[in-house]
Amino acid sequence: MESTARRLNLGVILCKHCMTVIDTIDSEKVTTYYSDCHELECFEKRARQSSQAADSSESSD
Repeated sequence: MESTARRLNLGVILCKHCMTVIDTIDSEKVTTYYSDCHELECFEKRARQSSQAADSSESSD
């Protein structure tokens, strides 16, 4: 009987804005990293939120 050893990727990279899984990585323990994804919808949402935050800070001055 042939033995097949398969390792699980215990690390995950998530988008820090939309929590989409970007990738998994081989890791000795469960590890979570956060980065920015390159999805157009997420980028547009971040741009809108940034614009709204700038508008609200200008109106409070």
